[in-house]
Amino acid sequence: MKNLLWPASRIHEALHGLVTQARLGAQDAVGSGALPAPPPAVLNDADAFSDWLTAAAHLLGAEAQPAESLYPDLDRDLARMGPALVRVPIDGEAAYLAILPGRNLHVLGPDRQHHRVSPKAIRALLCGDREGPIQDELRLVLKRAEIPNSRQARAGDAMLRQRLSGSRIGGIWLLRPAPSMSFWQQLRHAGQNKQIAALAAAHTIQYGLWILAWWVAGSNVLDQRTDRSWMWLWTLLLLTLIPFRVLITWLQGIVALSAGAKLKQRLFYGALKLDPDSIRHQGAGQLLGRVLESEAVESLALSGAFLAWVALIELVACLFILSWGAGGWLQSGLLGAWMVIGALIVRRYYERSRVWTDVRLRMTHDLVENMVGHRTRLAQLPPDRWHDGEDEALASYLGSSKKMDDSVAALMAMIPRGWLVLALAGLAPAFVSGDASTARIAIAVGGILLAFRALRRCATGAWQLAEAAVAWERVSVLFHAAAKTEAAGSVETAPADRPELIEAREVSFRYSATTPEVLRGCSLRITPGERLVLEGASGGGKSTLVSLLAGVREPSSGEVLVGGRSRDATGDYVWRKHIATAPQFHENHVLAETFTFNLLMGRHKMPAPQDIPHAEAVCRELGLGELIERMPAGLLQMVGETGWQLSHGERSRLYIARALLHDAGLVILDESFAALDPLNLELALECVLKRARSLLVISHR
Repeated sequence: MKNLLWPASRIHEALHGLVTQARLGAQDAVGSGALPAPPPAVLNDADAFSDWLTAAAHLLGAEAQPAESLYPDLDRDLARMGPALVRVPIDGEAAYLAILPGRNLHVLGPDRQHHRVSPKAIRALLCGDREGPIQDELRLVLKRAEIPNSRQARAGDAMLRQRLSGSRIGGIWLLRPAPSMSFWQQLRHAGQNKQIAALAAAHTIQYGLWILAWWVAGSNVLDQRTDRSWMWLWTLLLLTLIPFRVLITWLQGIVALSAGAKLKQRLFYGALKLDPDSIRHQGAGQLLGRVLESEAVESLALSGAFLAWVALIELVACLFILSWGAGGWLQSGLLGAWMVIGALIVRRYYERSRVWTDVRLRMTHDLVENMVGHRTRLAQLPPDRWHDGEDEALASYLGSSKKMDDSVAALMAMIPRGWLVLALAGLAPAFVSGDASTARIAIAVGGILLAFRALRRCATGAWQLAEAAVAWERVSVLFHAAAKTEAAGSVETAPADRPELIEAREVSFRYSATTPEVLRGCSLRITPGERLVLEGASGGGKSTLVSLLAGVREPSSGEVLVGGRSRDATGDYVWRKHIATAPQFHENHVLAETFTFNLLMGRHKMPAPQDIPHAEAVCRELGLGELIERMPAGLLQMVGETGWQLSHGERSRLYIARALLHDAGLVILDESFAALDPLNLELALECVLKRARSLLVISHR
């Protein structure tokens, strides 16, 4: 196994090889040249190495995600974690194992070859120092228990898993496609292209068998034959259809689940990448509407696309089948003309659905806004004006709903059933003349029924796609926002692990080209260990300056530097490790999760067991000890809108603790002390001055 490990000095080669083999990154990024080796200072610093690996993967168009595994789950996780890099301690130095993707566990060796290994061999490398002190004890226990030799290995392994059940294995980095990568490339990386190809092949075979069964049955009935061998053939064809139908249903579910998961990830990542200023003007109702519409896109687009795709294939096949039947090209032409009419009906439904959705979302927005502002309305608005405009909104909604229902009826009923009437009219000349053979009549009847089934399926698929298209207009902004990339930073310099000098040089900022500058020629210098207070009138640009320092916004001109490096040079990930911010109260939130989650969220390290006592100590220094003791579950109590309700002052101190627990070089508190009484203010100030390495406090005059 030691021959399969990459030395730390060649980790850049292992990373490049894994990204190339797994086709994770963009082709131009992966093939642009060799990845530079990490500096020696990075290899000796765990945090710096993690930062370097994040930046290097980003440079290749991929993403490196740190992960951990529990000892009992390690064998199972190793078999499915690829592609991944795993740190292995060898003789006091770090080496790395490059795990390839696939069902069987293979690694990429320094010789650039694939080698199959067993999870147990890797576990022995990773956990030898933990297993060694226990194994001698377990052998003695098994011997005294008189366990047979043939079962000792299995029993010892089970006991070892139990003893080390809480042991965490770190030093694992999962390599994944970058969230900003093209959505179609992500689907291809997930194997969707193979699944779709298998689905298309299975459906083609099933459809061919179905047509053949129709031909056998129709020929026998119209020729008045009762040959038993033909009946057995027809029965065999029907039985053969069953496994193919099961396979199609299973593959359709797999494709829908996998593509749906990727779409959710894309939309969620896009929501996190939205420009704060672009959503500031939107109310809670509009944001809720986007969430609801995103669910519609996932559920309707996937099922509707499959139905429409299959139906179109069947309709094309029906055009040829009908041309061979008694109606000839007349019936094929009628089907083509009816498909055009059906497209026009779908278009009308789509337009009316857009109008109906606009009215519905407007009502949703008003309802949610009224619920959020219910207390204000009770206190400020006379009761006779509480329901102003609701009757007009309901009347508009009912009118648009009636029009859309009419379109739905035309779409779902008229398209398939109207075809039957039109098809029988096209078949009438052949019946009247009597020139058509029974076989051609059977083909024509079968083609008519197959087209009827395809049109019914197409109508359902078109209805779902139209709904998904309307919903897409609302959520596409989230999808496209995911394409925004973060600054990766440089992989040639080691990130500093000490507090850095932070500078703003001649910084100016305006929200848009038509608005005046909020900041103009602003310069600021914060040296390590300084404690600064920035005072000013409301609306003077203090919070805007904070957002520029924190990297939330980009300056219109000038530059912000940390340790003499710009944000592009350090990368967003490292930049946020240097500067932690507690925004103003209305821009900070308590999520519906545990108190611990809200304290530790956003940290750059995975929470460790020792982090919880540390977080509790910070909370008690801020005067939150009484709150922790009052909550039934302590730090594990659910808080937020649907959990334990926190007061204004308790929330403020939670936000301060959250910023302090980042352990950043600079902590910025934007009016965080405004809601505190004198006693808690004194406690909070003492804690902040004690724990913040550098401090910038924003305050009113």
